Amino acid sequence: MHPKLKRDIMTYIEIKTVHGRQYKYLRKSIRDGEKVRHVMVKCVGPLHPIYKTKKSRKTNASVYLKPITPDEMNTLKRTTRSNNAFVRDRAKILLLSSQRYIPREIAEKTGCEARKVRNAIKIFNQHGLKTLNRGKAPGAEPKFSKEQTAQILMIAATEPKKLKLHFTTWSLQKLQQYLIQQGIVNSISIETIRSLLKHEKMKLRKSKRFQYSNDPQFAKKNSGLTR
Repeated sequence: MHPKLKRDIMTYIEIKTVHGRQYKYLRKSIRDGEKVRHVMVKCVGPLHPIYKTKKSRKTNASVYLKPITPDEMNTLKRTTRSNNAFVRDRAKILLLSSQRYIPREIAEKTGCEARKVRNAIKIFNQHGLKTLNRGKAPGAEPKFSKEQTAQILMIAATEPKKLKLHFTTWSLQKLQQYLIQQGIVNSISIETIRSLLKHEKMKLRKSKRFQYSNDPQFAKKNSGLTR
């Protein structure tokens, strides 16, 4: 930038390096007689600015059906004539998606919500024709194996004393701690234990509490030996 003279004031750009980056500063020189003063006016900005670009947000607007086989195509076409409205609508959604319509367009053609359209496509991409069945699609695999579940139930049905423990009955908290300490599971919640027991129609035994009295005849009265 060429110096710009204005009477006895000259402005110019000076470049300084700060923390490894170069910045432009606007300065001016003021002549007072034979002396010249240099004054910092302001920082103009970095010499090589870095512009941050926003990352594009992931969207479900353009989700499409995976490639389908001829047999799957025939099944979907037959299903569009079903008397079951749920199955019929879902088959129409999948067929339209296979023709590269986006969910918003499919929603307009079928009268369904775009969210319902996207869900149907996603489930089909994961589970295939099973998505035509009403109800929840197959979920994640069970957290515990059959062997682990059997061990949990076996321990719950075993008296703690037989396992050389100092208490006589299980509580959900004690059972949880024992299962983790013995390495049967890495972690398990109280609600999971309760659900497992409920599924097998099992209940943890509750400890019996007795009341005692200072009456010397209490034991006889309690046992029914006195009238």
